[in-house]
Amino acid sequence: MVANVWTEAAFRNNAWDFLTAGTALNPNTRWIGQGEATISLKELIKWPAGATTGSTVTASRGEVVWENLEGEWLNAVIQSTLIGVGGKLIRKVARKPIRMGNRLLKTAGLRDMVRV
Repeated sequence: MVANVWTEAAFRNNAWDFLTAGTALNPNTRWIGQGEATISLKELIKWPAGATTGSTVTASRGEVVWENLEGEWLNAVIQSTLIGVGGKLIRKVARKPIRMGNRLLKTAGLRDMVRV
């Protein structure tokens, strides 16, 4: 989830599309978007020396990523922090029911086969 937050912020693309656009895993997603803020990994690797974007005439890979991060970095920091805190909170709340389930499985003699 955190990887998705940061790929959205830096490349304006979800993690799956960023990694697989234009490959056999995801052939329908367009990977050539030079001149746009949306970037895929394939495009990042094959990016020519200078490409046109909306605000800059010749932008390098870094310039486009930096432009994307300028507006989204605070959102990404907040979201990734909340994901971490939420995960810990859910684990803490679910600890007692999981322990009870494991005890129930142990008394039924299924603990070796199944564990929650």
